[in-house]
Amino acid sequence: MDGEWMTASEAAERLGVTVRTLYAYASRGVLTAQPVRGGGGRRSRYERAQVEALAVRTAKRERAGQVEIRVETAVTELKPSGALTFRGYPVEDLLERSFEDVAELLWTAELPADPVCWPSENHLEATRVLAALPETARVLDRMSAVATVLGMADPARHDLGPDAVANVGRRLIPAMAAAISAPSDPRPPSASVAAAITERLARDDGLPSAPIDLALCLLADHELAASTFVSRIAASGGADPYAVVDIGIQAMRSVDHGGTAREVHRMLRRCAEEGLSTVAPDGVGELPGFGHPVYTDFDPRAPHLLSALERAHAGSDRWNLLRTVLASASQRGLPAPNIDFALGAMAWLHHWPEEAPVGLVVVARTAGWLAHAAEAYERPSRIRPRAVYLGPRHAHR
Repeated sequence: MDGEWMTASEAAERLGVTVRTLYAYASRGVLTAQPVRGGGGRRSRYERAQVEALAVRTAKRERAGQVEIRVETAVTELKPSGALTFRGYPVEDLLERSFEDVAELLWTAELPADPVCWPSENHLEATRVLAALPETARVLDRMSAVATVLGMADPARHDLGPDAVANVGRRLIPAMAAAISAPSDPRPPSASVAAAITERLARDDGLPSAPIDLALCLLADHELAASTFVSRIAASGGADPYAVVDIGIQAMRSVDHGGTAREVHRMLRRCAEEGLSTVAPDGVGELPGFGHPVYTDFDPRAPHLLSALERAHAGSDRWNLLRTVLASASQRGLPAPNIDFALGAMAWLHHWPEEAPVGLVVVARTAGWLAHAAEAYERPSRIRPRAVYLGPRHAHR
């Protein structure tokens, strides 16, 4: 085929996907397929410039081997073009709401009319759990321990009704927010989840407050991300809400799912210490936090958090360095920054530990995990993927 066009197999190879996935891209309008007449059979060709533009936006390593499984849900809608809605509300319409409001929306399908204040009866129990852990416990270890022990202590843990699941979230999330930093805190709990996290991560160095409530709202759910998918599989098999949350926490241990923001934090620290050229001397491929495996254009959450960070830090040395990194990535043709980049940047700008972003994600995503669990309990459908066997076959004797 001439230089301006690619066959289906050529386009699929360039994007690192199967031909079937390429056809799905065409059906969704991500690519335009032009029928080719003659030669027998149905064939299509694809404009090379359009395929190359998509390849730039979507790293091949993120698409290779991807398996698409569809699950019906009324919780969250994600569109690859860059749109995200919770219960039908565009995320842009929820930016002024508290995280508690957004969580209640996910659980009840309604936005609260009055301020939300969650109970705090689990604060002392969570404090005891955290105090008993070794100093080597990391943020995911601490949150897993809190979820497990509070589940043991809840006589209603096997109540799978939607109200009961929401009540688990209202009690569990504030307790998990206490686990975002290592020291156990005996003080009375704060009025909101964002305030509690702020108290545990804040430093006495005159830094502006971090937009934690905004970050939690943006992170509350993201359709069937890996942690949500495995949590929903567990819920579809009858796992109780505390187990569902703990399974989500364990999935967050994946570097690709929960660790990218940490890599961004490390990258920015190296940039400050050694200069940008020493971090990515060859240009493309060395900067974490750019592009997204689902969004074909941009991650709609990142601009809101980055804008909030700019309002807080504009003119500072750290913000100026961050702008340089973003400009360099753009000049090198990298895709737009994603939410992991924004989270890693927030942690670095505020001098937080590098593991703080994954703690924020878990606190926020617990709301989404429980919303999906409640839906799975009400509409049971066992998720049972099938494997494609690729091994040898031996004749029966």
